[in-house]
Amino acid sequence: MTRLHLNKQYLNTDWTVETVKEEINRGLNLLHKIDKKIITFFGSHRVQKSAKHYQDCEKVAFELGKRGYAILSGGGPGIMHAANSGATRAKAPSVGLTAELLTGEVVNDKIHSEKSSFKFLFVRRFIMSIKSEALIFYPGGYGTLNELFEYAVLMQNGIVDKVPIICVNKKYWEGLFHWLKDNPLKNEFLIHHKEDLNLLHIVDNFDEILKIIEEK
Repeated sequence: MTRLHLNKQYLNTDWTVETVKEEINRGLNLLHKIDKKIITFFGSHRVQKSAKHYQDCEKVAFELGKRGYAILSGGGPGIMHAANSGATRAKAPSVGLTAELLTGEVVNDKIHSEKSSFKFLFVRRFIMSIKSEALIFYPGGYGTLNELFEYAVLMQNGIVDKVPIICVNKKYWEGLFHWLKDNPLKNEFLIHHKEDLNLLHIVDNFDEILKIIEEK
């Protein structure tokens, strides 16, 4: 046990169990307050406001907000900020679920109608998805990929409802999708069932996004 440092805190059973319980209860109570269909956005927190991805995401969230959807994100900068900014401009519910321990993701702008913070990222991921009609992914790093594949696995195995997982920007995502579909070991170990690949949609524009959501 001497090699563990940060992990020791989580081995404190009372603290871990009580904190997780409180965060799940608080998150579910927040979701119960939202009486509109929810669309959740994911993507890099490093994207600047001048970037194409930011501007596109802001526009998509705005258009969905105008159509009566609530917009939910991780409450941070970058793509998350774009989604909540678009929702706010559309006067739609704009929810930010922040990661308390990620110090580089603090946003002070008044772009959230509801906001809550979480110590446990797995609880945050659960709350971000469990009431959502669709999950929209813009380009991102490890965190974004972690979220993408966690949700895909849960849907693949019938643990949660299947909802559209929409990956925006074909140029960014096509390499990953090609590997999933055509890697040399696919028939031995990896994804090769068509229904598994069909969980993920690659798109380039709002019309494609809207069509997938409305045809769900």
